[in-house]
Amino acid sequence: MPIVIGIRFKDSGKIYYFDPRDLSLAPGEQVIVETVRGLELARVAYERREVPESEIVGELKPVVRRAEASDLERLRVLQARHDEVLARCAEKVREHGLPMNLVKAEYSFDGSRLTFYFTAEKRVDFRMLVRDLARTFKSRIELRQIGPRDEAKLLGGIGPCGRVLCCASFLPDYARVSIKMAKDQDLPLNPTKISGVCGRLLCCLSYEHEQYVAMRAELPRKGTWVQTPDGPGEVVAQHVLKQQVLVQLASSGMQETYDLDAIEVATAQVAATARARAAEGITPATTASPTPRRLDRGERRKLRDEIESYELLDDLELLEDEETPRATAGPEAPPRPPVPPTRPRPSQAQSPRPVPPPRPVDDEPVVDKPPPARAQPGAGPARRRRRRGGRGGGRSGEE
Repeated sequence: MPIVIGIRFKDSGKIYYFDPRDLSLAPGEQVIVETVRGLELARVAYERREVPESEIVGELKPVVRRAEASDLERLRVLQARHDEVLARCAEKVREHGLPMNLVKAEYSFDGSRLTFYFTAEKRVDFRMLVRDLARTFKSRIELRQIGPRDEAKLLGGIGPCGRVLCCASFLPDYARVSIKMAKDQDLPLNPTKISGVCGRLLCCLSYEHEQYVAMRAELPRKGTWVQTPDGPGEVVAQHVLKQQVLVQLASSGMQETYDLDAIEVATAQVAATARARAAEGITPATTASPTPRRLDRGERRKLRDEIESYELLDDLELLEDEETPRATAGPEAPPRPPVPPTRPRPSQAQSPRPVPPPRPVDDEPVVDKPPPARAQPGAGPARRRRRRGGRGGGRSGEE
């Protein structure tokens, strides 16, 4: 198996394997290593060790030498030009009118490569900008578009916990964080409470998620009926870290907190009985009101008839007030009129007999007559009178 040494280029960066050759290096020492981009200054993460060849990806680059004082001074001079280089690049960005925000600029160890990091809402065509920057700085230019998390890692800062950001101090890779982790840990789902300075979910939500899931699996879920020293009850809340549950007792309706060791999941028969008693409202007077029960058709009909009876009574009282004044209350005051009988339902009431239409003024029977036929040639008033059987030449019965 090959012998390698762990090298890290940044405090929170990944660890890469390099060939230590014959150098005896201790963790924390600064060395010059050979990379695909040239010579770079890095720091030793851990001592030499043997690793299987399956863990080595690509060609194993060597460690050139230990870093000297001149190397550190050269790197300090290059970093001192950061503000000037970033300001000139920002001017070029405004000249080209590109929607991008510069974050940081970095020189390589030998000064032959200059890398600019920027953020943008969408992809940016910066080909003309790269040519202009290459003519300005006389070096190879590289532009990298990064996200909010990478921006926070490059700039650093203080998190809501009061410590240096994890991504800028020790976290090599970003954790896979979801809103479900916040729900499993009973955290408030407020974006300002569970988001970091980058505007994304806190990376530390993943640190204790596995422990929360394992501890929550031992507790009965919400809605489960359990047997407590005070009788059966329903679980309404969980305290994961304390390993306790909040139970609403079926006998009194009060909510009590019990340890996990003091309760046990109730059997199906006990749970069904307690659930039925709670639904029927069989609780002391100090408990909350029982669950409302839906009325059946007969009860709804009876209630509706009572309401209609009270409405009729109110109408009768108003009518009496309009016709005769109410007598003064006293020993001789007339009694209250009785409640009128219940008004029959429209389905049971007898429908009134239809009223016949009024007869015409003359005694002639009303007969539906067809529309008058079109007059034929030669037909006159005399012919029409003969058809009706009236006077004026009409034929009457035989004399």
